[in-house]
Amino acid sequence: MKWTSADLETFYQSKEFIDTLCIPLIPVELANSSEARKLANQKTSLQIISDELERNYTGRIMLSPAYTYLRGTDFQTECDRVNQWTSHLSDGHFQHIFLLSYDVNWKRYERELAGSFVWITAPMIEDFKSEQAQKAISDQTDQLSELIESYWK
Repeated sequence: MKWTSADLETFYQSKEFIDTLCIPLIPVELANSSEARKLANQKTSLQIISDELERNYTGRIMLSPAYTYLRGTDFQTECDRVNQWTSHLSDGHFQHIFLLSYDVNWKRYERELAGSFVWITAPMIEDFKSEQAQKAISDQTDQLSELIESYWK
């Protein structure tokens, strides 16, 4: 289920079967052009991976809109905001909450997060239509699927 009108209608009709919430965490920065391009690239990659996870588990996973924050932020404050976001979206409904990000800075705060933090590591992808990129994304999606399924058992 995605954050679309049609999927939300289905969500409310089948709420009892959808027990997992995935929230992509996306940093932004414009001060440094190479860093901004890298973050934009990671955002695209994470969105593709998240969409693929949702597609693979439609009817079990709700994919939240991305939580976006400023790079270089105070992570303690941001952690509190993410927890508010998670609490508001979940409202006690989801048994499993996964926070997905390329940003390793969240690792220091993962115990304080109201969900399971998943740090994604993947090579930099320039051409998302290339065979190599599709293989990297497929591999990453498969690994995330295994992780999520392990929580369901």
